[in-house]
Amino acid sequence: MTSKRLPLSCENCRQRKIRCIGSGHSPCQTCARRGYASSCRFKRQTPLVGANAQIIQPQQSDPSLGLMGNVASLEDLLKQNIALTTALLSQKGQSRLPSPISSPEVPSSLQPSLEEKPLHGPLPSRTGRLVVSTSNHVRFAPSHDIGDSDLLEAMQEPASSFPVGFPFFSEQSGSVSDEVLDLLPPLLHLEELKSTYFRVFSPLFHVLHDPTFHTKYQAFKRNPRSTPLAFVGLLFVILSLAVTALDDNHLVLTDLGHGVSPHANVRSLSAKYRSAAMRCLAADNFMVRHNLCTVQCLVLLIYAMNHAQEPAWSLLGTTLHIAVAIGCAVDPDHLNVDRIQAEERRRCWAALRMLYTIQNTCLGNLMPFRVEANVALPADIEDDELVTGSPSPRNDSVDTPPTQMTYLLYKFRLYDLAVDICQLPASIQAHDHAMIETLDVKITQEQECHQARFTTRLILKPYDQAHFYILTIYTNHLMLLLHRSQLNTVDNKSCEKCLKAATGTLSKFEALCSTPEFGSYRWYMDGLGSFYAFFAITTLLVLLGNPQHETECNPETVVLLVRCVEKMKGSASRSSICQKAVDIVDPIVQCLTSGHVADSNGDAELTLLGESPNEGLWPTYPGLESMFYDVPCEQWLTPSEFVWNAAQNLWGPSSAGVSTL
Repeated sequence: MTSKRLPLSCENCRQRKIRCIGSGHSPCQTCARRGYASSCRFKRQTPLVGANAQIIQPQQSDPSLGLMGNVASLEDLLKQNIALTTALLSQKGQSRLPSPISSPEVPSSLQPSLEEKPLHGPLPSRTGRLVVSTSNHVRFAPSHDIGDSDLLEAMQEPASSFPVGFPFFSEQSGSVSDEVLDLLPPLLHLEELKSTYFRVFSPLFHVLHDPTFHTKYQAFKRNPRSTPLAFVGLLFVILSLAVTALDDNHLVLTDLGHGVSPHANVRSLSAKYRSAAMRCLAADNFMVRHNLCTVQCLVLLIYAMNHAQEPAWSLLGTTLHIAVAIGCAVDPDHLNVDRIQAEERRRCWAALRMLYTIQNTCLGNLMPFRVEANVALPADIEDDELVTGSPSPRNDSVDTPPTQMTYLLYKFRLYDLAVDICQLPASIQAHDHAMIETLDVKITQEQECHQARFTTRLILKPYDQAHFYILTIYTNHLMLLLHRSQLNTVDNKSCEKCLKAATGTLSKFEALCSTPEFGSYRWYMDGLGSFYAFFAITTLLVLLGNPQHETECNPETVVLLVRCVEKMKGSASRSSICQKAVDIVDPIVQCLTSGHVADSNGDAELTLLGESPNEGLWPTYPGLESMFYDVPCEQWLTPSEFVWNAAQNLWGPSSAGVSTL
């Protein structure tokens, strides 16, 4: 009797009925090209470990082999499984490096006592393990039974570096090309821009661990071509933000820019570096290969795009899912990471939630739910207090000076309040007043926290002072949004609160514009700061136009209003937001004054129209009332979503003209 002929093709190709190209040894060329190299086997070979099997299975006995040979093969496989399982389970507890000891709640000293929504809902705690490839890319392997994710990791070979047939990117070498390096500025300018970022933006949106970045940056300078592409992309994002903080006469702008004006140079350079960052991510195939540096780059890129008034919703959703894929939605206490990596992950997740929350709110709640996860907020400590292997102190008392993380943590809570305000009914009923009062108390408590943390210090860093002004402007903005619906009622309490909040916004806006030490924050004054000032000016004009409230606006408030409009007019040539805002409010402001002259400091000295009470601006400008009350709250949160075109038509042919005053 003739023995049964063994097949020439591997088992994978036989099952799929495709051509098997190879020499009879696994893996064949077909499986290697299709990404099934780890499961490729020939019946003529000794059984291999399957990539998708959690327990190594023996190959079916071959009649041509002797009985003793089959028994020996089974014994070898059994020994492999026992040794592998025992080793992994015994190391389960040892693989967890120390992580920060932190409460899952916001620290009590930073958390207002009336906070009703805890950070964590009744979400189940998730555990798992971070699987790191040879290229240092990361994926999160969830686990509910002890040891299963580790076994799966040990038995699986690393995935192919690039999925065959993925249509969005082409195969890349993974190294930094000369073409990408040529997009970087000269080393002297590179160092200057990097220093500017860590002086201005890092304390404001503190996602990175500064010492870790500086260590990687030194390695990049020594050998730039071997640097991971995600880090080079992160460096480009840092450059794109830093150029926006430069003075008009800065040497970097004059050397690198080719625009007709300094502001044109800022716009073009910032856009160029954002594009280069995205190019690096695409070359790294970030959609399928990613790590924490990828998420850091994407989060800061979205932050930069938001300040440039560019749409980022689609990229934000992609970033959110990549963050989930690498385990950022799992508290680092349950992951195999050290203390610094744990805080970096918490910072990324908190920053990403902030961006997602405010963007979703501004777009009218496209996704009608909040991004929640059992991840503690980052510790309110300085970077140099983070030391691997030692407990992290939590510097979260209002009696302690602000840290690099303080601003982001305060802003995190304010964004949640903004969501609550935007969810209030458009027309407030009697039973809704309790909701307004509750939110009012929460905003007031936040203001008290800011005052205690920032204003009781004899010496503050310049960026801490700027942070306090920016926080004050935003909390006042929320107060105006909360109470604006009550201004057309007889509620004098809401009128007083709006008057105080609007005046406070303009006072801090003027200070930021006029103080030389805050020159690096001009990008904020030309952007969000001007938009919030525009809303405060509009609020005061509505109060002035109402005969019931006009006497409550003293002359000093009106003079402050006009000075701020003059500041915005001076920035209109470089800021489209200032230009649009001035086009709307300047016609009315011109009618509030009989003229103005400039003093030696360039400040406007204004003369108000008459001493008699104003008869009201509403009858003359009905469109102002409509814009103030009818534009939804979410569109008053960011200039990119505001209805500028409709607002600029207020003084069109169909509206009452300025000359009627």
